[in-house]
Amino acid sequence: MENNFLFKLRGAFGERCVGIAGGRINADEVDELLKKISEIDQKLGTTSQIFKSSCIAGPEHLLHSARLALTAFATGINFASSLGVELACWTSAQRQIGRALSIVGITKSDREIALITIGFSNDQVERAMNEILSELKIVRDDASLKINEEKTKVLLNTFSIPPILLKTYDIQKLVMERVALLALER
Repeated sequence: MENNFLFKLRGAFGERCVGIAGGRINADEVDELLKKISEIDQKLGTTSQIFKSSCIAGPEHLLHSARLALTAFATGINFASSLGVELACWTSAQRQIGRALSIVGITKSDREIALITIGFSNDQVERAMNEILSELKIVRDDASLKINEEKTKVLLNTFSIPPILLKTYDIQKLVMERVALLALER
């Protein structure tokens, strides 16, 4: 795996390693894909989640969501019973699990994805990500994480951001602000 999307996070949760990758997939059997990810995570002691990349405002968006989800779990203020689902809630800026998954979860029509894996070491995260990419036949393509004009329109709509704000702030910062505001909705 390319090391440019491996990060260390520290906080109330201790220290974690986070890996992020973009890719292309044929997701005809979404439930089967999620089952395989879960099996790999159980085997390797990681937590992974796969999202439609059209709703992801770059690697920083996922890293920000990971920090908030880990902190929520460490402090007992989590929305969900699993870190993977908690990650979907924070990534989508939604408290309701069903709504969160409908916003950022993949469907069989999605082709471009974002993968995030959380573990305790770079080696553990890299092994899990490599196995997920291989098992799910995901073609690694980090370009799917980049923000372009089309993705900006989707992000504005998904996160209910008024377009006029783009005159002052970039879309990534605006999405990350929406994610952070979820903590205030308690």
